[in-house]
Amino acid sequence: MLVFGAVGAFAATRASVGKHEADRRLNVVLILSDDERSDGTSVMKNARTLLADHGVTFTDAHVTTSMCGPSRASILTGEYSHHTGFLENFGPDSYPAFDEEKDDLGVWMHRAGYETALVGKYVNSYTDSYVHNRIPKGWDDWQVMDSIPMEEYYNYSINDNGRLVHYGTKPSDYSTTVLTQKAVHFIKGARRPFFLYFAPVAPHLPAVPAPRDRGKLENLAPLNSPDFDQRNIGKEPWRFWHKKMLSAAAQLYISHVRIRQEESLLALDRSVRSVVQALKARHELNNTVILYTSDNGFLWGEHRLGGKIWPYEESTHVPLIVRTPWTHRARYDSRPVLNIDLAPTISALAGVKPGLPEDGRSLVPLLHGKKVPWRHSFLVEYLGRSRLHSGGPPPYVAVQTKRQLYVEYKNGWRELYNLKKDPWELNNIAGDPRTKPLQRTLNRVLHRLYNAR
Repeated sequence: MLVFGAVGAFAATRASVGKHEADRRLNVVLILSDDERSDGTSVMKNARTLLADHGVTFTDAHVTTSMCGPSRASILTGEYSHHTGFLENFGPDSYPAFDEEKDDLGVWMHRAGYETALVGKYVNSYTDSYVHNRIPKGWDDWQVMDSIPMEEYYNYSINDNGRLVHYGTKPSDYSTTVLTQKAVHFIKGARRPFFLYFAPVAPHLPAVPAPRDRGKLENLAPLNSPDFDQRNIGKEPWRFWHKKMLSAAAQLYISHVRIRQEESLLALDRSVRSVVQALKARHELNNTVILYTSDNGFLWGEHRLGGKIWPYEESTHVPLIVRTPWTHRARYDSRPVLNIDLAPTISALAGVKPGLPEDGRSLVPLLHGKKVPWRHSFLVEYLGRSRLHSGGPPPYVAVQTKRQLYVEYKNGWRELYNLKKDPWELNNIAGDPRTKPLQRTLNRVLHRLYNAR
């Protein structure tokens, strides 16, 4: 408890932080996977025993935009995507619209005297030619995937503090392995307090497992949830775009993707162990908070859909585990928490004052098991271009509560699900005249959330 007593007391500038004060502050490690569903950690023994057994697992953690680039911008700022301007992975509404020169998490931590490192994937479209090799403010050590696409497991480049280093096809070039080595190197040598943002690309497609993990999960039980290959889609507004149930070939492909993604997580699980061991070897484990989460979920044929972006549970629900020095047994928290809460949480843990009017809120009271007033609803949004031509959604804004998911699509579609009676989101009741008063209420909540600051 002595460690936490220092939190919040040191929102000072780098120049004014004394050595004694700096030595008392918490280190923070954020481990961010890529496209991992909320159930991904079921194959990750180290994540469970080294993180969850010594921390808090948030069972109702969601992202506010289920797409890599917008979600990562929200993680760095604590803002919804309609405030960051980062609406797409590529094009003018992606990295070019994201004002990286404004304050974000790296800048806040650096300014307060933290040594900072970003290892792995930054944000999509960062590798476009006009920003090539650029290092954003706030990062002391910049070890970032710099290939197109970024999500490669072999034959990629890393921007090593402004110098591009290429990695080939040898087993030792496997990107999760290389990035883990860089993360551990930072932990071993960083001046404390330090902040590590560690973002490997697993389990993003092409989801190449490490050589030692190939075939380990071939016998994974098939999906059998009620929404897999949903039979009755008569009330779904997108029914004309997904008329047919999944073919045998499509189901086989989905199974193959699922197995590869899960197998790629096994190397990431070893990364978790390496990070914990490095902290322990440096005698910093009991002075460090470790957060483990993902930038979005992934659909494996639920509702006849694949990938992400959609507002459904498999797409927005992600793992979130926080190991703290003061939590000595596994604890679970069912309150709804969001990716926009990460920047406020890390700032509060470090005693750092954010430089933005954040949409999220700090989870620190929840990490201490306190009963505090908490949100009852949250916004989910996708404001990029329509993706109907490729099987994705049109732009939408949505509000989710414990009881309902209500979606307003830009093209006029509406969806409403009673999550208590219909947790698999199978029966769209937006067309039922009896739900019109509820829709009006949820519309007001949605727009209040959207316009709040």
